[in-house]
Amino acid sequence: MTNEKAELKSRFVPVAVIVAGISLWLLATVILFARYGWQDQMIVLALMPVVIITGLFPNTFPLPSVLKLNQEKMTFTLSDAIVLFVASWHGLPAAVFLAGIEGFTSSRRTVCRLSSNLYSFGMMSLAVVAAATSLNLTMRYGFSESGAGLNHRFIAVAVSLIIASTVQITANTGIISLLFAARLGSPFIVSWRDNLLFAAPMVLPTSTAASMMYIALQHDAFTTIVIGAPVLIAIHFGQRQFRVSVQERINAVEQAQREHISLMKKAHHKTIEALAVTINAKDKVTHDHVLRVQIYAAGVARLLGCSDAEIEALDAGALLHDIGKIAVPDYILTKPGKLTAEEFEKMKLHTLVGAQILGRVEFPYPVVPVVRSHHERWDGHGYPDGLKGEEIPLTARIISVVDCFDAVREDRPYRKGMTRQEAIDCIMSGSGTQYDPRVVGTFLTHLPHFEAEIQARRSEPMPTFGIETVETLSEAARLIAPAAGLAETMEDTQTDRAAFSDQELGALYDFTQAVSKANGDKERLEAFTSKLATFVPYDLCTVTLVRPKTGDNVVTHAAGQHSKQLEGRNITTREGVTGWVIANGRSFCNTDPKLDLPPSFAGEFDAYQTLAAFPIIKGAVTHGAITLYSCALSEYTTHQQNLLKEAAAILAMELSQAAKVYR
Repeated sequence: MTNEKAELKSRFVPVAVIVAGISLWLLATVILFARYGWQDQMIVLALMPVVIITGLFPNTFPLPSVLKLNQEKMTFTLSDAIVLFVASWHGLPAAVFLAGIEGFTSSRRTVCRLSSNLYSFGMMSLAVVAAATSLNLTMRYGFSESGAGLNHRFIAVAVSLIIASTVQITANTGIISLLFAARLGSPFIVSWRDNLLFAAPMVLPTSTAASMMYIALQHDAFTTIVIGAPVLIAIHFGQRQFRVSVQERINAVEQAQREHISLMKKAHHKTIEALAVTINAKDKVTHDHVLRVQIYAAGVARLLGCSDAEIEALDAGALLHDIGKIAVPDYILTKPGKLTAEEFEKMKLHTLVGAQILGRVEFPYPVVPVVRSHHERWDGHGYPDGLKGEEIPLTARIISVVDCFDAVREDRPYRKGMTRQEAIDCIMSGSGTQYDPRVVGTFLTHLPHFEAEIQARRSEPMPTFGIETVETLSEAARLIAPAAGLAETMEDTQTDRAAFSDQELGALYDFTQAVSKANGDKERLEAFTSKLATFVPYDLCTVTLVRPKTGDNVVTHAAGQHSKQLEGRNITTREGVTGWVIANGRSFCNTDPKLDLPPSFAGEFDAYQTLAAFPIIKGAVTHGAITLYSCALSEYTTHQQNLLKEAAAILAMELSQAAKVYR
């Protein structure tokens, strides 16, 4: 609503000036040709080409109040002096008639746009009405003289012309400032004050020239030319010299502004890179992903008519939209499967946290709406504010489409990447519900063009965006414990065995005896997997252990179907379900087993429906993880999970004791 009012105001002001100016000019013209004698009319008409020709030699100055925003200028010509002289000689109607024509013709020489020409016409007419009125009032009430003509005392005319020139310039700058205030939203009084102070030096030359012409014409035309011409020429070149000095000062100011802007851009760039390092330490992103999203987003934004500032915001947003994830626990960010309701609530907060972080940085472009609203949905079922349709900022609607398209094509811990066509189908399926249909249509229509641009950019040096490999601690640093001591990684609590049946308790007893009596890790793990099958069903069981010397996670033992294919496999930290369980010391159950396997194995494991993985932890030491895969079960029940947790605790205790013996 505020934007609509501002737009309405910006349209109303020029229309009002044009209508008022033309109305007064028409009234003045009617009075001129209805009440003036033919000789006076001929004199005014003869002065019309003089005014137009004099206007061919303007002195133009940039306006200080809009120096940073556009190229608006104020023009001074000696025509102003002639118009004021006519106001003192032939009165207000004649002066307004000439002023309107001069305003239109001088504007037409620089801008061939009728609306601007009529605005200049109206502005000059209004300003001269004010100036001529002030001249008459000063003559009448200041010097007890009235009426136009050449019979007034020089002091009365000179003082009145100074006041009239001041009023004319005040009116001109006021009308211009009113237009800027309406269009740019700048304070009217501040703009008017700056422009008036800037134009004030033009008052005396204009009034002086008019006064000289008045006193000269009291003698004869020749005297007017002899005295008036040198004065006018001197004033013209004086204004030009003033213009040059002003332009030099303006150039210096603009250079200082450019240097300041350059410094600010550099500071913002460094801020973005610093934030990027923060993101990279928490949620790994790639240079390629950021660059692709920036190209997609900027391309769509241009096609949809976004401003340069909005495009810059999308460039920054492509990198920073997930900055709020620094407030989300690692185990949620890297969890290889569905989130619980509680975990998803924590994940949602990253939009608000990100907006708060970036809101404290005074970016010169609107990046905060991108970060806050990039998870809003077109149908209103998104977060954090539940915005719907056009209520969602356009930049956020753009980033949600292009980031999703690129993100789903990359492998993540919890899923495999999609093909190009699958990603297109994914975006299309969300059009009108999750995504803005216009954004989706524009993006997919021009996708080949964007991809060609990405391909062309591959030959150029890749920007780093501040994304670099995070330094790791030295071995000595990792061995240092806090002064208060280390807390246990996972609470060493026992499952309530009262929930187990007598048969299960017996199986657990046999299990414990077999594992504890085994000689060496190989025999211990074989006993573990064989006895475990008697009370927790599985089709494949792997035991992954952390090698103390290297820290590598290796599938040390496997039993059941496909065991030979997995045994000896090295699992990197956070890789798949098993890597996530080891890294976070948390169990993970009932998800797609393919998420725990490399793509080359996926086809051979189609029959597996679910898995259950538990960490092997004793005190502060993580020994590894147990992972069960099942073809027959659709999920592992809570009871079966408790049995597996008990088995993992028993194995952890045996591995800890064995480690002490080896030392």
